[in-house]
Amino acid sequence: MSKKILFLLHEDSKSGAPSALLSFLNYLKKYHHKDFIIDVFVLSSKNGIEDELRSVSRNFFIKRKKKNIIGKIARLFNPSLKLIHILYKYDLVYGNTVLTLKHLAKLKQKNPSLKTILHVHESAFMCSILLNKEQATHQFKHIDQIITVSKAALHNLVHNYQVPKNVISIVYPTIQNIKLPLTNKESKNKNVINIVTIAHPNLTKGTDLIPQIASILKSRPNSLNFKFFVVGVLNENEYLKSLKADIQKLKLDNYIELIPHTNTPEKFLEIADIILISSREDSFSLVGIEAVYNNKPIIAFNNAIGLQDILDKDCIFFAEYLNLYDVVVQIELIINNPSLAIKKQTLAKLKCEEFLDFETTNKKHLSILKNFLDK
Repeated sequence: MSKKILFLLHEDSKSGAPSALLSFLNYLKKYHHKDFIIDVFVLSSKNGIEDELRSVSRNFFIKRKKKNIIGKIARLFNPSLKLIHILYKYDLVYGNTVLTLKHLAKLKQKNPSLKTILHVHESAFMCSILLNKEQATHQFKHIDQIITVSKAALHNLVHNYQVPKNVISIVYPTIQNIKLPLTNKESKNKNVINIVTIAHPNLTKGTDLIPQIASILKSRPNSLNFKFFVVGVLNENEYLKSLKADIQKLKLDNYIELIPHTNTPEKFLEIADIILISSREDSFSLVGIEAVYNNKPIIAFNNAIGLQDILDKDCIFFAEYLNLYDVVVQIELIINNPSLAIKKQTLAKLKCEEFLDFETTNKKHLSILKNFLDK
């Protein structure tokens, strides 16, 4: 008999966690549609991958939060997790990201026989921001099985939230190896080095470091002709205002371009000469995997990203943690030593194909799901 699963997402944006889960749901629908009945409940609409999620689900539920009168009326009819479970009596509710933890724990408390899985994508720092440690430690006790995305993420749950190690499995996020067509070829200036970072600007992502990196790069002898693209701007908050002020004060308006959140970030991946992952801490990085599959060299801080579980210094150009001069050295090394960049890109792709293969990774994910449901 087919198992009924409700997948609970905190949002339907095109960011890493929703996209990673969508990739797995596509796999389930394609190869195991007779084994599972998939319903999806999105807690916050971002108008990102809603259509794709609808296409893989039997029932699709979403909460709307529009502020106008129509939106306020619509919110009165927003679906409730408790009611949805009463109606459909799921075998499993699967929460995606720690932002679903409190909802999952509350539902489990009221339905002790219900099986629960939480997929934790967040780093230690993001967990400390998003969760109340004391409350979360209690809530984790109501989660039967946890999937996480790296060794560092596992370590955080065990040591900071007292989650038993034996209920945690690591499944590295993956995407299909799809080479993007160069649709933006005409807009690529061959005389300019495009350095691209794709992430909503915030402290964790280290976006505030980019003006400093650009300033150092600009002041170097025989300075390169370069431009940074910061892709994924969402909110005009204090952080972004500070970032803009730094760009203006350092006279970098012609060197850094802030790009609003877009449903087609891949067009900036296409024109990138270098992908910069400036994160202070990142549990993993789907952008990094996309960069590898599209032959883009990557710069990141050493011991800052979960992707380092798979891709070591032979695959990525690592700078010492928060050493911005070292970041600039790595940029110059890529430009001045293209053969080394190609060597690292080739090895990175081989490792991704070995350890992050779409079929193999999804089979592991599926095996965890099936074994848990069969207990």
